[in-house]
Amino acid sequence: MTFRATGGKDEHAFDLLRKVIGRGKGPVPLSGVKDKIRKLEPGFSEKAYGYGSFLQFSRAAAARGVMTMEWSEDIDDYLLSLVK
Repeated sequence: MTFRATGGKDEHAFDLLRKVIGRGKGPVPLSGVKDKIRKLEPGFSEKAYGYGSFLQFSRAAAARGVMTMEWSEDIDDYLLSLVK
């Protein structure tokens, strides 16, 4: 699957993702991020932005350079970090 490099209505959703990751002290596990976004915006759904799953949304954000995703064997989950 390919993702647009910039623009699109999903920029608002990516901004929410940046806020949640930025509140962490270091990398943030993917699990739980959607719940934290929903605390900022209760009606949030990645499906409203055209993504079939939160993982697909996260991969699109990584492809756009919003953040990085790195698999952690230790916690069996992706760790998300903002791009510096």
